Amino acid sequence: MDVILGHASVDFDALASMVAAKKLYPEAVMVFTGAVNRNVREFIALHGDVLEFMEPRSLDAEAITRLIVVDNRIADRLGEFRGVPGSPGVEVFVYDHHPASLHDMAGVKDYSEPLGSTTTVLVKIIRSKSMPVSPFEATLFALGIHEDTGSLTFAGTTYEDAEALTYLMREGANLNVVMHFLGPQLTTSQHELMKKLLSSLEMHRVKGVLVAVAKARMEEYVEGASLIAGKLAELENLDVLFTLAHMHGRVVVVGLSRLSQVDVDEVLSGLGGGGHAKAGSAVMKGYSLGRAQTRLMQLLEERVRPLVTAGEIMSGPVKTIGEDTPITEASRRMERTGHTAFPVVDDAGGLVGIISRKDLDKAGHHGLGHAPVKGFMSRNLIAVDEGASLQEIQALMTGNAIGRVPVVRDGRVAGIVTRTDVIRALHGTDYLRGFVPPGRVAGYSRAVVLEMMQRSLPGDVQALLRGISQAAEREAYNVYLVGGVVRDLLLGFPNLDLDIVVEGEGIEFARLLARELKGRVRSHRKFGTAVVILPTGRRIDVATARTEFYEYPAALPTVEISSIRQDLYRRDFTINAMAMALAGEHFGEILDYFGGLRDLERRHVRILHNLSFVEDPTRIFRAVRFEQRYGFQLERQTEILARRAVEMEIVGKLTNARVRDELIDIFSEPCPLPFKAVERLEDLGALRTLHPELVVSPAMRGRYRLLARHGDEAMRLVGEGAKKWIPSLAAMLEDLPLQESEKWCHQMRFKRDDTAAILQCLGRVPETIKALSGEELPPSRIADFLDPLAGEALAYLYVLGGPLPRASVVSYMRKWKNMITEIDGNDLAALGLQPSRAYAEILAKVRAARLDGAVKNREEELKLARRLVKKAKG
Repeated sequence: MDVILGHASVDFDALASMVAAKKLYPEAVMVFTGAVNRNVREFIALHGDVLEFMEPRSLDAEAITRLIVVDNRIADRLGEFRGVPGSPGVEVFVYDHHPASLHDMAGVKDYSEPLGSTTTVLVKIIRSKSMPVSPFEATLFALGIHEDTGSLTFAGTTYEDAEALTYLMREGANLNVVMHFLGPQLTTSQHELMKKLLSSLEMHRVKGVLVAVAKARMEEYVEGASLIAGKLAELENLDVLFTLAHMHGRVVVVGLSRLSQVDVDEVLSGLGGGGHAKAGSAVMKGYSLGRAQTRLMQLLEERVRPLVTAGEIMSGPVKTIGEDTPITEASRRMERTGHTAFPVVDDAGGLVGIISRKDLDKAGHHGLGHAPVKGFMSRNLIAVDEGASLQEIQALMTGNAIGRVPVVRDGRVAGIVTRTDVIRALHGTDYLRGFVPPGRVAGYSRAVVLEMMQRSLPGDVQALLRGISQAAEREAYNVYLVGGVVRDLLLGFPNLDLDIVVEGEGIEFARLLARELKGRVRSHRKFGTAVVILPTGRRIDVATARTEFYEYPAALPTVEISSIRQDLYRRDFTINAMAMALAGEHFGEILDYFGGLRDLERRHVRILHNLSFVEDPTRIFRAVRFEQRYGFQLERQTEILARRAVEMEIVGKLTNARVRDELIDIFSEPCPLPFKAVERLEDLGALRTLHPELVVSPAMRGRYRLLARHGDEAMRLVGEGAKKWIPSLAAMLEDLPLQESEKWCHQMRFKRDDTAAILQCLGRVPETIKALSGEELPPSRIADFLDPLAGEALAYLYVLGGPLPRASVVSYMRKWKNMITEIDGNDLAALGLQPSRAYAEILAKVRAARLDGAVKNREEELKLARRLVKKAKG
């Protein structure tokens, strides 16, 4: 018998997941393992004609042969069925979205994914099988997703949850029904409990985290404590809330958290309860309210992780100004640094006020430029110490409409926290990735650039650049940081590729650096370039400032020594033609001769001159890559010239190896950027220059959609050695005949191993998916299919395969790939078999038996080998 189970306190995600699982396992029966939430109970009462559940007491647990568990991976949450997983002859299939825990069931077939709801996991599978969904089912599934994602607002929500809801709306999901059951009216007793909790609400600071605790005593039992806690958290906009309600001799505890520092499951497990990181509950029998709260606070002190403090995120040292500084001098300093305000200090260095650009302008307007700033500064100081939490700083900024908060230590300014510091600490460095503040780019002062370096570059890299600066000043070299690292520093993208240009003899400066940094040098005299390789493995590319000219279209450049301006002019795009001075007092100054800062602001990719694509057509591929990576656009004239270069068939004059390198860069970008680049290349007419039959087809679009969904997971599964660009490139080539793809790979001069992996993706992977999608195969047969595949081909198979092939790849990588026999050729020789090809055949058969569980130890392997040797001799 097949049985579908969820968990106690059934919510809409659990109910919807059970109904979705029923579509995949139509012979299974659905059984509740405990209580059902009130709004879910009302939904079931209304739809009883289309929902069929079996009572647990009418089910013979010993008759269960397959258990399908949804929205849950923990056996203890299965109620009276907790003992069924692990029973002999019982298969367990799990579909869940919660993070894995130490309490999860072992030995199960796990199809869980880290999505916003379990319903989304199952809807994805239903869609992949092209199974029809009725409007009723679409509505129920939408209820499950809306409830567990907070209508797509909870932190764990993914784009796949949004895609699933879009699909369900297309299939007829009724939003009126969703709204009705997601926002049920509170009963009279629930209103009373809500009122008591609200009136008792207390705020506690635990390791810098603001935790709200509310408690209430009720004479009768009130169900829906989690619903009431959710409404209270929403009403008061609380990041962390724990409610305690004493009812019928027990205390019901509900926890909610939006912060990673507070794992609700981790806290409430200490009370005998649980849940997941964002929500959970516990029941404490025999506790008074006061004693229950005391125990809860002890657990919070033990298990809450400290919130980020001002001292951890502040920038420093801070530019300050003395209180007796004249207004005119303060204005000059503000213009020079690009700051909009200065902390003001007294003679002893103590913080006494703050002066803003607005204050200075007002004093200047009244002809008071000679007056000291202390007469115009604001003395209503808003400052924090280094231990102030992120929540406190955020509240100060929003409550006082300020963008910077000084951090003080012993009355002196130790640092400053800006809005950007707070945003990055709250949401991660990627949150503002690629954002260019309007109107700010052209105003980058040296001080602003130095501040950005402090934030973006690791300490060892900053120290290294300072060391280069000191060496350049001492030896009278003009040295510049150039290229992508400057562009990405200004955009806020990570980039640690250190390229420096020297006005003078670059190779000699490289040797000087290597001596000082105890590194070694590889030089190329013809191009005036060198590489300094440090003991840590870090590389510094050093070049002599040079100019280039091309003798004919698509030729390699001829090089001559030149100045930094001419060196930058030879580069591909304005955004890559900027430099940062490193020598002496100019350290941190940006050089922008060709409008790169302007194009960063306008989000344009622009070539430096009209023959740029004619001289080097690979720049077309590079321009497309930059467009997609940064969300930029080709500047209008640049796009016209790119299309003209394609029409003139100049791309075809390139050496294939140069095109190959550009393609590897494109397909090494994270998904979905490679496909967007392929679409853009087709739009520009450049895709057909790679192969005349290459077009963006619906099938190609589907492959890249699967790559975006499963690619990262696949690459993590197969290991770090695999090259992520190979599956991405294969997705572009798969519509071509295999012989054409093989011919193309050889023309592009890919390495032999790379070509083999690409061809496996295109040839063997589709065949293997077909084989693994049919009837269930034993591990040895699966290994026969997967053993020959390169890591990239395994990743491609995982991406394109459905649930069964994907599960096979997971099991193979985690359990079977590295399984070897305990016996070897020496054992076969000891059994009297002469060395021959039979050795490999016999050992392969023994390994297959080991994979399938037919033999389990060395003795059983030898017994099987003895029979096989006897047969081989015969």
